Amino acid sequence: MSLFSKTEHTFAQTVSDLSFANPFLHERVEFEKAALGKDFDSETRPFWSWSLSDEADRPNVITLTRRVAELAKDLRQRIADAIEVTDAEFELYDDIAHYVIYYSTIADQAGTTSTPPAQTANWDKFSEAFDYWMCIEGSSDAKNETGTRQSPSCENKVHVYCYLSQLQRAFYNIFHCVIGRSWPIAQLRARIWQSIFTHNLKRYRKSLYNKMNEVTTLVTGPSGTGKELVARAVGLSQYQPFDLKTKSFSCSATESFFALNLSALSPTLIESELFGHEKGSFTGATSRRVGFLEAAGKFGTVFLDEIGELDLSVQVKLLRVLQNREFQRVGDNNMMSFEGKVVAATNRDLMTEIESGTFREDFYYRLCSDVIETPSLLAQLEDRPDEIEFIVDFLASRIAPGDRTELTQDVLDWFADNQTGERQMAGYRWPGNIRELEQCVRNIMIHNDYVPQLKRSSTDRAESLAEEIRSLSLTAEDLLGRYCDLAYRKTNSYEKAAAILQIDRRTVKAKIQATSNG
Repeated sequence: MSLFSKTEHTFAQTVSDLSFANPFLHERVEFEKAALGKDFDSETRPFWSWSLSDEADRPNVITLTRRVAELAKDLRQRIADAIEVTDAEFELYDDIAHYVIYYSTIADQAGTTSTPPAQTANWDKFSEAFDYWMCIEGSSDAKNETGTRQSPSCENKVHVYCYLSQLQRAFYNIFHCVIGRSWPIAQLRARIWQSIFTHNLKRYRKSLYNKMNEVTTLVTGPSGTGKELVARAVGLSQYQPFDLKTKSFSCSATESFFALNLSALSPTLIESELFGHEKGSFTGATSRRVGFLEAAGKFGTVFLDEIGELDLSVQVKLLRVLQNREFQRVGDNNMMSFEGKVVAATNRDLMTEIESGTFREDFYYRLCSDVIETPSLLAQLEDRPDEIEFIVDFLASRIAPGDRTELTQDVLDWFADNQTGERQMAGYRWPGNIRELEQCVRNIMIHNDYVPQLKRSSTDRAESLAEEIRSLSLTAEDLLGRYCDLAYRKTNSYEKAAAILQIDRRTVKAKIQATSNG
């Protein structure tokens, strides 16, 4: 006799596939739809994203969790009644039991949470549920030496707890930190999830969970698009070991995240912050300092912001860290091991920097094993023009939570420009991205007006260029340089400016630099 009926097996396999799917892509919702059939809530968005209006409700998750629990209970009883179970059936039961344990002890029933995940309080509850579902007391002819029939993961209790807790922590960090309903933002959330767990979650759970710290993540994208938020989501979602003696995680994800803005410090200070230093190793080194690479440990993360600004001499030393996982404190000859994860971010085109000689090619290829690109605000609006209203509403909830609705309407009214009937900022490319939009909201809150500085600057430059052309005061070389500069300022991209001017991007950059130096 089979453990599953044909219908139950189809349902269970769908739930298993759903459990290992990327929750931020269409596939997650499609699996829900396949599992629930006519009971699927069709109002669900095609992919999961946070909203101010429906923060807690995920009706399909609630319905599905109830059904899975009912099936798991029946399956457990059949196993206890000494039904012969194949390895494949027991493995499928294992996946079903994990689903039930996760939603009954780790996550809330809706699959989301408005508060950070608990780090210790649910161990006892989890332990009790795990023992119930995974170590099944059977009849006498079904018992092994321990008197129970054990699921495939029964011996990995602590690891399963760490894994399921990591799932919840990662979901929270991504779901609540990466805001938006456009497809580019959905892809960003999915990409972050893959950076944490890879595209194969089953493989990650089995063997990669303690190896991902060796993979460097590089976050690229325009300024103002939330690269640090992405870095934090990746860094704070790493696998954390659990200590049974204290019933707590061995280290705190937040306390093991070390961020360093490389553009704000000299090479000497950067080395001191990263590698640490011995007392007297340089002027001002009055005591020994433990650097971030040492303090991070195996389960911590070092975030290097503005990696494109890093001095070549420090690039060499960091290359050795990424290549050999070794480093030395400043002023010390002893070699130390680096076991943590590195996340780097830049708004620069590193390939262009390599061509210009300011960034090492070998260093780049140690950074790019996992690349996440944050989309511009323009890309989001091109995919979904009404997205600006959603983002303004979200920003208003942060800037003036007590008057969120009123402030949102003020901004949208200003955009509409009811006096002329024309939309203000129409066609504006938002070169400062979300950061600029946030300042726009603040300006309108304070002055009921917003004048983009870059837009005004570009207009002034265009008028100045036109005047110089009329007066014939520019050489051909000067004219090309100024025109390249104007195209770049309007597009905020060397590539886009080069496409408009139909010349190589390197030429655009060289002409702009020559103009600036002149």
